Amino acid sequence: MRWSEVSPAPSHKQYGRHVMCLVILSIATWMGSSTGAVAKTSKPWSGSAAFGFSSVTGTFPSLNLHSDDWIRWRKYHWENRAHMSYNYTAASATIYANRLVLGNQTRYYFKPKIHYVFGDIRYDRNQFNGYFYHLIEIIGEGNIIHLNRTMSIDYQGGIGAQEDHPIGRKSQVNPAARLAVSYEWHLTRHADFKEALTTLLSTANNNTYESVTSVQSRLYGNFSLQFSYTATYNEFTAISYYKKFNTITAADLMYHF
Repeated sequence: MRWSEVSPAPSHKQYGRHVMCLVILSIATWMGSSTGAVAKTSKPWSGSAAFGFSSVTGTFPSLNLHSDDWIRWRKYHWENRAHMSYNYTAASATIYANRLVLGNQTRYYFKPKIHYVFGDIRYDRNQFNGYFYHLIEIIGEGNIIHLNRTMSIDYQGGIGAQEDHPIGRKSQVNPAARLAVSYEWHLTRHADFKEALTTLLSTANNNTYESVTSVQSRLYGNFSLQFSYTATYNEFTAISYYKKFNTITAADLMYHF
């Protein structure tokens, strides 16, 4: 099924406004963090860029091009994490996958650096889950628990608002709550295992649950190989024949900087 046969999509101007808001917020939080800092850290910037292939199941199964990028800024009690993930497949003028996720979270850590408050914003554009886009804005607090030298758990909770634009309907804004748990295990000096669980609860009854499991192994120098499995469950789909449960299995070559 072609995307154009489902419903006319919002204009690029609408997408542009949401993406521009996200970029402006990221820049503003980084600038605000800079002015609040007092001294220097050895390496305030770090991140990774990944590119590979992914296999998608759910409403429209397909093999996709996949990109997953991170950038992090740290200085004293401030930290900013920006994330972008993109999946795309097209064949014979038919689009089978076109998923873009942009996220930004700014944290302020208290002493000791295990408790923090945060502001989080996420823009999810994926017309194949029954929505033109989701825009979620959350504020809350979190804690990091170091189980031992190789394992840690990061959990957080917050409240805010969620804007949804279902296919064939008007956009709507509703109160929302977000709960998230992230587990990290350094298997060896060159291999890591991560598991992230996120629950987004909305008064519109379109709750979303997401699990991201990944294993990363160093290849050479700054290059690593990452395998990941993302499972998403949407309680409500705007179009009846769209699947509630969708998965993405990805293999990416990653460069760290």
